[in-house]
Amino acid sequence: MPTLTRAETRLGAALAAVLGTVLLIGGATAAAAAPDQTSGREITRYDLTAQAQADGVVHVTIDFDFDFGNDPGHGPYLTLPLRQGYDDTHDREFWYSDIEVSSPTGAPANLYQEDDGDATILRIGDEDVDDVSGVQTYEIAYTVNGLINPANEQHSGDELYWNVIGPGWEIPIGDVTATVSGPAAIEGAVCFAGPSGSTSSCTSSSFAGATSSFTQDLLPVGSQLTTVTGWPAGTFPGVEPIIVEQPDPLAPIRPATPLGLVALVIAGVGSIVAIRRVRRVGRDRAYLGLTPGLRPGTGPHGATGYRDKRAPVAVQFTPPADVRPGEIGTLVDEKADPVDVTATLIDLAVRGYLRIEEVPRSNPRKKPKDWTLIALREPDEALLAYEAKLMDEVFTGRPQVRLSALRTTFASSMTAVQTALYEQVTRLGWFSANPKSVRTRWLLAGGALLAVGVGLVFVAFAAGADVPGIALVPVAVVVVGIVVLVCASSAPARTEDGTAVLAQAMGFRLYLTTAEADQLRFEEGEDVFSRYLPYAIVFGVAERWARVFAELAAQGRAVAQPTWYSGYYNPMPGVFWATAFASSMDRFQSVATESLTAPTPGSSGSSGFSGGFSGGGVGGGGGGGW
Repeated sequence: MPTLTRAETRLGAALAAVLGTVLLIGGATAAAAAPDQTSGREITRYDLTAQAQADGVVHVTIDFDFDFGNDPGHGPYLTLPLRQGYDDTHDREFWYSDIEVSSPTGAPANLYQEDDGDATILRIGDEDVDDVSGVQTYEIAYTVNGLINPANEQHSGDELYWNVIGPGWEIPIGDVTATVSGPAAIEGAVCFAGPSGSTSSCTSSSFAGATSSFTQDLLPVGSQLTTVTGWPAGTFPGVEPIIVEQPDPLAPIRPATPLGLVALVIAGVGSIVAIRRVRRVGRDRAYLGLTPGLRPGTGPHGATGYRDKRAPVAVQFTPPADVRPGEIGTLVDEKADPVDVTATLIDLAVRGYLRIEEVPRSNPRKKPKDWTLIALREPDEALLAYEAKLMDEVFTGRPQVRLSALRTTFASSMTAVQTALYEQVTRLGWFSANPKSVRTRWLLAGGALLAVGVGLVFVAFAAGADVPGIALVPVAVVVVGIVVLVCASSAPARTEDGTAVLAQAMGFRLYLTTAEADQLRFEEGEDVFSRYLPYAIVFGVAERWARVFAELAAQGRAVAQPTWYSGYYNPMPGVFWATAFASSMDRFQSVATESLTAPTPGSSGSSGFSGGFSGGGVGGGGGGGW
């Protein structure tokens, strides 16, 4: 064997050191890419590819390595959400088709699919084989419709704001890659990883041409991966979220036993008691012997009793004295609706506290889509508490704000303004008690009966399933609870003063809905249009009110133009400004009410580029092993 020289020995040692370093780095890289998190089951590699078509359909392929660890089983399972909350009464749906599964490593790969109403569950494997072990590779392909968010007031472009990994995974996932492509060049891509609500970025995100790419080294149990890919507006023409009404199933009731008769008695008597009580405490009071709308002067008030809802009201040419639009809106339907807050905002503009300006568009022929609210005066003693609260919440120390900027951030502020509005009408003595509090008490009582009844149903099945009809008794309690819940909307009651103001308000509504152009009563140069517009908004007749003034302008009458609103129509004289303003105001009212009450970002199709977070997109689901 030849003897190595000293130089050769040093060279060999150096090469060995380099080789050892390379192996060490390579081992560390592999460990970082696919860490071994548990001795049990985990996913060590998860590659997802999504191709979005111009019609909004997305073709998804998932290729992943499932490590059974020390817990052999049938195979993996995934859940794909079928619906997601959109608002209080609607859900957003996702439609899946062409689902295929396979295993390149030869593991059993039968597909067992079941739907539970909220998600479709995909179980992969063989129900007769429960000893699959080691690391197995699985491939899943499917087509889904309903993921794309079209451009709207929240984001100027089309988006796929997608929870690639949802919160429902019961095993850790490592080495995640997601690739999204579409029919046009991508304008932006971001991603978020971590627990729900996290704004931390994922390991990497990039885009080039029509493809965006995302990676995440590790997702422990409970963490999510949300990606956002943006395209120019119109990339997916005509595509809209699939919005449906939320399901409201009712359990069948079949009283066919003696206990069923008892249940009927409980349901009947309980319902009658609830209805009689709401008729007694929820009926409006009124001054008797006076024309509706009048109140007795000083001295004894005379006779009072229940209000006759059939009594006619006289036309009123002005709103009730010193009564604001938001107060009237709350008095009329006993609810501080979002439109009452929007009307208050416009009323504050008419009174000089703020100015509303249309945001110019590149094509002036198109309808406005955003407005700037500019504060002109600080809230003062002339404002009522709810009006001052609205000013504070809208501007929050800033001199102006875009209406679109309030979207998805004003919901809690809206609740605070509505609460102050309820307190105002109660303070005025128009209701025997705060209408919101009254409804809440009835709702709590009905909810309690409902909960007790449902609980007793389970107890009845557990403890007395052999007694025919035993579960019908608690079902009757549930029925009474439902009756109480239904009665809640009729529980608030107006006082005599509230009924009198209501009659005046309805008389003024009659004027706004019947007056023709030649019957309007106002002095030349007086901006009666602006002064009464907020009231027309709460009554839902703003469009007609604007049309009447357009007719006046067409007749050559000098109609004062609003100074509190600036739009593209301003230079136009006469009938032109009136007609254009009517259209602009109608759109502002609609967009403002929608913006001030916008639901939480994500499920509604809001932007993931501004205010995005982990779990904020559509889809999600979860998975594990079985």
